[in-house]
Amino acid sequence: MLAGGQGWRLKPTTWIPKPLLKINKQTLIDHQISWLRSHGFENIIIASNRDDLTKLPVTFSVEKGNLGTGGATKKAFKKIKGNIAYVMNIDDIVFYDPNELYDYATKGAGTLLAKPILPFSKVTLRNGIEVVRFERRPTLDIYVSAGHHVFKKAVVERYFPEKGDFELTTMQRLADQKILRGYTYHGMWFTINTMKDLLEARTHFK
Repeated sequence: MLAGGQGWRLKPTTWIPKPLLKINKQTLIDHQISWLRSHGFENIIIASNRDDLTKLPVTFSVEKGNLGTGGATKKAFKKIKGNIAYVMNIDDIVFYDPNELYDYATKGAGTLLAKPILPFSKVTLRNGIEVVRFERRPTLDIYVSAGHHVFKKAVVERYFPEKGDFELTTMQRLADQKILRGYTYHGMWFTINTMKDLLEARTHFK
């Protein structure tokens, strides 16, 4: 679980580290740990720059300095007990069985894909000026990464950087090598980037 972000887009409304934000009666990190455990995950590794984010039984992979998502994942993989692991962002909340994604990582890597909701209203015009359709917050007909992945250890060791984000170059390299497979997800998805996102998640879980 990648939990090293600073949550700058939530500041200055709150200076609480993102993993410790309260979703309901739980912190965000405890919610995500409980979600994984409810689906049978036992060896949970938290990649972060601190080791006091939860009292639940987990293993911490503490980084000194900012390694980025790629470097943090590569470092954390030294603590996994097998040859494959589920890798997720702390701030992406989804509602499905994460074991399903393993079936899509047969070639080395799998990623969860979702269709995003446009945060604005979509307007369709006729002749450039006449509004013929006004659609509030439509779902876009494209897929984006939902922040949940499965990687084989050999793939991480070979393709992931020692420092830097794996989203910038590594994922495209995996696609070029025909290693990366996508699993389309059509359920609810919360990504906690702003205070508005946090309030929407709190309302849902309340």
